[in-house]
Amino acid sequence: MKLKRAKVQSQSLLNRLGGISAFGFGLSFKAPEPERQVVRDVITSLEDRRALYVSAISEQPDHVVKSIIEIRHELTAGLKRVGDKSPAKEAFRIMRAACRDFLAHPVMQESNQGMLHQRGLYQQEEFLLGIGKLRSTFGQQIALLGYLYGIDIEEQLASTLPPMPDNELGDP
Repeated sequence: MKLKRAKVQSQSLLNRLGGISAFGFGLSFKAPEPERQVVRDVITSLEDRRALYVSAISEQPDHVVKSIIEIRHELTAGLKRVGDKSPAKEAFRIMRAACRDFLAHPVMQESNQGMLHQRGLYQQEEFLLGIGKLRSTFGQQIALLGYLYGIDIEEQLASTLPPMPDNELGDP
C-alpha cells in the first residue's frame, strides 16, 4: 500500500519538474497533467452550473442556453487535457454531445434572437424535455467519473445522478 502512495507522490513531483540541467546543458519538458486532476477540475466547474440541477421552471431560458454553451466549452477544454485512452475522454464527449443536442433544437436556437423568455419558453414542453434529457445524460456520466476517479460530487450536482437501485431482496 505504501508503494502505491509513493508512486502517486513521485508522479506529482514529476509534474512540478520543468527541466534538468547539468554541466551547462539542459533539457526542459512538460510532464502530462494527472488525469484525476483534470476530471476533478471539470466536475468542480459543473458543480457551479445551476442549469444542471435547479428546477427548470425557476430558470431563465436564455441563461440556461448560455450556461450550456459555457459547459460545452469547459468539456472541450477537458478533452484537450486528457489522454487518448482515458475513460474520461468518452464521458466528456457524451456530455458535450448532449449539450449540442440540447442547443441544436430549433426552439433553443431562438436564444440567439433573444426570444426565449418573451415566448414563455420555461412553460414549453420542448425546453423541459430537453433540459431533462441533458441532465439525465450528465448524471450518468458524472456518476461514472466520480466512481472511476474517486471524486466526491457536491450535493446539488449529485441530484442529477441516477437513483440508487432498489434492493429487490429486501435486505438492508
